[in-house]
Amino acid sequence: MEASDVLPLTALDAYACWELNRRCFADHETYDLATFRLLLDSPDSVSYQSLDAGRRLVGFLVGLVDRAPGRGRGRLLGSGHIIAVGVAPEARRQGHARRLLAVAEQGFRRRGVAIVHLEVHAANAAAYRLYASAGYSVTQRLTRYYADGDDALKMVKSLLGG
Repeated sequence: MEASDVLPLTALDAYACWELNRRCFADHETYDLATFRLLLDSPDSVSYQSLDAGRRLVGFLVGLVDRAPGRGRGRLLGSGHIIAVGVAPEARRQGHARRLLAVAEQGFRRRGVAIVHLEVHAANAAAYRLYASAGYSVTQRLTRYYADGDDALKMVKSLLGG
């Protein structure tokens, strides 16, 4: 697979992304279709899709440039948030998530983002290893973060100098 197989994800892809998200995560961990449309339609979206050799959607990453709360769109904070990463069960361990992360980090850099943060299920050892190997560090344990009461780990990565 080549980097050209990672393409921007837009609001036009919201339905396909939502369907894949439902295959990747338990019901209590999924976003609804309206949320995907809202996130992907945002001018602050930094989101990508991964396609397999048959040009089928097998992975996605949804991210946003962070803004301070306030009137209008608020001021940019210089940080970005990776909100969701999903890879189809049959396409895991093929590098899709790693490529999505790399391309998203480039996208965040182009938007002036210096630091990226995300939350990962504390029990998801595979995702934790991926993020740690990509340079993300745990900064906080978020107790009872998920709807089912499970904890999350907040992880961050500096994009400066890279």
